[in-house]
Amino acid sequence: MRLTASLLFGSLFATGLPALAHAETQAPSLVSHRALYQLHLDDAYGTKSPASAEGMISYQFSSDCDFYAQNLRQAIDMQPQEGQRQVSESRVSTYEDERGQDFRFATGEVGAQGEVEGRAQRGSNGALAIALSAPQPQKMSADSAVLFPTQHIARLIMAAEKGQKILLARVYDGSDDGRKIFNVTAVIGAAQTTPDLDRAAANAPQLRGLRRWPVSLAYFPEGQHDSLPDYTLNYDLYENGVSTHLRLDYGEYALVGELAKIEFPKQARCRK
Repeated sequence: MRLTASLLFGSLFATGLPALAHAETQAPSLVSHRALYQLHLDDAYGTKSPASAEGMISYQFSSDCDFYAQNLRQAIDMQPQEGQRQVSESRVSTYEDERGQDFRFATGEVGAQGEVEGRAQRGSNGALAIALSAPQPQKMSADSAVLFPTQHIARLIMAAEKGQKILLARVYDGSDDGRKIFNVTAVIGAAQTTPDLDRAAANAPQLRGLRRWPVSLAYFPEGQHDSLPDYTLNYDLYENGVSTHLRLDYGEYALVGELAKIEFPKQARCRK
């Protein structure tokens, strides 16, 4: 199963991103938080789909004034239609500086070899220089239009605030083998302020009265415009970056995730 932090959240405490400086709307300020999601099987479509599945996603974001770090862990207990039960655990760690110039990542599955590690840096002209350090050293480049995960989520919220229904973007998040850039199509629904269906969100005073938008993201490999997406993600996105009511569709099956617990640590006091 593919796992990437930006697929699920990208919810970083983003302020003052240079790539957003030309936009009419100020870049959103997104809150640091720790969240736990309970997963279960929603739909199963084909012969390769599991008979049952359940699991969890643990997500932690921390802000330290001039950089943003997130750690995500996903564990799945899956029973195939034939064969033995499969238990997997994957992890993602990322670092991103507040200027959108430096992005570092490490992804991998617990107990498996071949963790992917790398770094992407933006030059003075905005172009990206990407260097993978594991499993094999490799270098590649991308143009200035490619966004890091935080920049993408900031653009998404800004588009939602302006009432836009569609947002197209190219995103690099270091997932899979670290060499993919995705074309991401976002469909944004109307703003809502009614009580959240996820109880932990409904009971959180920090979320009460905030706007949220139903969002659908489809991830396509770059250069493949006529194919089906690798996967789609539906969720409710709050204006402060919290995500609830997840639905991850992998084609053969889909998982839904309910926010079971959320905490909001005190923000670091930063010297300016």
